[in-house]
Amino acid sequence: MLFTARRIGRQHAATTARVEAALEAAKRIVEPRAGRIGQLEVAVARTADVLDLVAEAHRPLFGRQDPREWVDEPDNYGTTTITATGVLVIVNAQACEGRTAEIDKTLLHELTHAAQFGRRGARDLLIADIAHNYGIRALSNSAARASNRRVAADEREAERMERHHRLLAKSI
Repeated sequence: MLFTARRIGRQHAATTARVEAALEAAKRIVEPRAGRIGQLEVAVARTADVLDLVAEAHRPLFGRQDPREWVDEPDNYGTTTITATGVLVIVNAQACEGRTAEIDKTLLHELTHAAQFGRRGARDLLIADIAHNYGIRALSNSAARASNRRVAADEREAERMERHHRLLAKSI
């Protein structure tokens, strides 16, 4: 597992430290409930850098694409995407603002997505979804609806995992 902080100033040191301290414990909570997390990279970034990190992760898979073509600037606490070798979890330091409960919930939520992306067939489906979003390969209407249902179910599972934030806080 690789942990990085991207151009994070001292004002976000508490968020970076909490992510680093809670990461292994969060993984131990998520894996038995959601599945094994494979090759993982975790980054803490400012809001302005989140989509740059996503673009860097997608470049080897999809070429010189920009996620701003289909995603607005992020206003969320975190995001998870695939990379050429595994999964990238990004924690938005500005959104979390050093609040321990939000950082813990974000880690649990995003690590759940990391586990979901490692499930049988999930990576191929996600690659097809992202290629569709970039306009590289279109999905059929039925495939797009199935994708939307899958994403909604994954999101519900990740939101349920956030309930374990107190368990995470006790285990650190």
